[in-house]
Amino acid sequence: MPEHHTICRACHAACGVIVNVEDGVPVAVRGNPDNPVYKGFCCVKGQNFGAQRNNPNRLLHSQKRQPDGSYQSIPAQQAMNEIAYKLSQLRTDHGARSVALYSGTFAAAASAINAAIETAFMKALGSPMGFSSNTIDQPGKMVAPALFGRWMAPPTNFADAGVVMLLGMNPLVAMSGGIPHTNPGRYLKDALADGLQLIAIDPRRSETARRAQLHLQVKPGHDVALLAAMINIILTEKLHDQDFVAQHMQGVDELQRAVAAFPVQKVAVQAGISADELTAAARLFANNGPGVAVAGTGPNMSGHTTLVEYLVLCLNSICGRWQRAGETVRDPATLGQVVQPIAQAMPPRSEYAFGFGETMHGRGMRNSAAGMPTGALADEILFDGEQRVRALISHGGNPVAAWPDQLKTLQAIRALELSVQIDVTMSATAHEADYVIAVKHPLEMSGISLNHEYLSGYAPGFGTTQAWAQYTSAIVAAPAGSDLLEDWEFFYGLAQRMDMELKLTPVSFNGTVRTTPWPIDMQSPPTTDDILQALTRHGRVPLEEVKQHPAGAVFPDPAVVVAPAEKDWQGRLDAGNNYMLKDLAELAAAVGADSEWPFRLISRRQINVLNSTGRDIPGQNHGKTYNPAYMHPEDIAALGLHSGDPINLRSSRASIPAVVEADPNLRRGLVSMSHSWGGAPDTDDQFRQVGACTGRLVSDNQDYEKYTAMPRLSNIPVQVEVAATT
Repeated sequence: MPEHHTICRACHAACGVIVNVEDGVPVAVRGNPDNPVYKGFCCVKGQNFGAQRNNPNRLLHSQKRQPDGSYQSIPAQQAMNEIAYKLSQLRTDHGARSVALYSGTFAAAASAINAAIETAFMKALGSPMGFSSNTIDQPGKMVAPALFGRWMAPPTNFADAGVVMLLGMNPLVAMSGGIPHTNPGRYLKDALADGLQLIAIDPRRSETARRAQLHLQVKPGHDVALLAAMINIILTEKLHDQDFVAQHMQGVDELQRAVAAFPVQKVAVQAGISADELTAAARLFANNGPGVAVAGTGPNMSGHTTLVEYLVLCLNSICGRWQRAGETVRDPATLGQVVQPIAQAMPPRSEYAFGFGETMHGRGMRNSAAGMPTGALADEILFDGEQRVRALISHGGNPVAAWPDQLKTLQAIRALELSVQIDVTMSATAHEADYVIAVKHPLEMSGISLNHEYLSGYAPGFGTTQAWAQYTSAIVAAPAGSDLLEDWEFFYGLAQRMDMELKLTPVSFNGTVRTTPWPIDMQSPPTTDDILQALTRHGRVPLEEVKQHPAGAVFPDPAVVVAPAEKDWQGRLDAGNNYMLKDLAELAAAVGADSEWPFRLISRRQINVLNSTGRDIPGQNHGKTYNPAYMHPEDIAALGLHSGDPINLRSSRASIPAVVEADPNLRRGLVSMSHSWGGAPDTDDQFRQVGACTGRLVSDNQDYEKYTAMPRLSNIPVQVEVAATT
């Protein structure tokens, strides 16, 4: 049976895999045992990557909504004709701002081209209304550095770390952050054997926390206080890197005064842990460097994403957890452009943190370093005025299941004059769209591992340990009789019809890459490889060289070494930002929890799905097509329930049905559910088949962050109600 080397694109990890193909159909996917970086790793999503392509529920033709609400197939070229005509009308009648685009997680995972082509399309259109999942996930990772500044060399690499502290992260399941995504289980096992000290802070004794030398099983929502208390301990006991602080930081005295409001005993009691545990964690992190602290989805979704990430930067910096002059960068960009790392601080650029760009209606939210605020987009669509958003293109996302405040999201989508969903199945959002554009599966397209190179620039604790790169051609053709586009071809086709010129610029998470945009030939369509070549034209290693290694390879040369600071450089990292210290003071004075809501619903990752993707693949869901509401067995018993019983979860905003299941690794008083499941409320009677949408429990204009409009999507106060047996 023929075997093909390729890149798994079921998530951002970009694992090097081997695919068996029989009669033009992928029949098996497995990790490549000879891969020096991934070391044979391939998670269950990757193992079912071929099954996703062969999914009987997959769309093979684009769909158009009919007056009665049903859908009929429409040729892709005709769909583009009609959509381009309507977009042109809206632009003429109401301005380009009336058109918005939302880019979801799978758009980024499926192809390195997608982010660049979306950006090019919106720029050519003249609309500033481009949104992404960044601002409903961990936007603080981009906003906080604008307030704090950036060290112009990488943080400590995992391969060199003596200590790693994970706050609300489970990288053995999420495959993202804290431990290299290239084979987290293997890397963690080897590192622990070599003496790595692992600290886990998590309300659940997760798969990763079970392997930690120290696990603080905190109540959710106390991450800011914990970080402040740790910084207080480290500065008070003078465990910090005094030379680094003196040479490269400012505002540390102001920070120390601010964190004094978080004494260890008080914070420990409020967080539900012992003061000795909290003190031990601070000392363990400070005394076992080099290392890195990194926060995950849980803390970022609990209401203070920017402050959490700001304090993480403060903690890493006072402990000097950055690379210095003369050190070799382990995972520099390979296909991407390398910016010379320098052992110096880039000062804050607060003007680019938030509050710039297009002003949105309603709450007056504006752009941030993380992008336009998705949490405010529904209001922009529902705005009663000429400048409202009237058309939405949703690409590789599932707003009905993923956006906060599902009830308002549905109202907004149904109020649009044009709704376009780019998807591989009829998702919950596809069922609300005017047009559903069916696109090729990644195995049917050529691709490169460029996206995973951006992770190391995303935040401290992300990335891998070696300079890996891989190119893949298409492994199989699109199914016979199908009418499918590559994602970029849809945007290119619209641009042609709307007489727009597209110019591609490589995407950079850290905002430091500067290249001249590449104009696409709008008369003679390029190939996918033409675009890949353009995106990598300034790469450290040429794409043609990477192509010479079908199974991928490590490219250590030319090596990237951290340069010494420039003469008379004055930049400093700012640990005393006024916005952040004011927020910290307000949090110190905050009142405790409301007893009306005795439980807290927290977010949870699953290894077998990526948000909305893969839930209908039997090999991935193992017969469980819903997202259980996990609770501690004693909480279940106290409510007179049994595992598998139906319940209702009620918040101040709404309620959802769910199936309760036991998880003894949780703290009591918690409900743990995966987000981005379920359908619209009219599918609630199918909650055992499709799951439930936790986003319905959230109001997008209450308890939201003022910098990014991100509502609290975890640590949600709820009641658990016994439901009628079904």
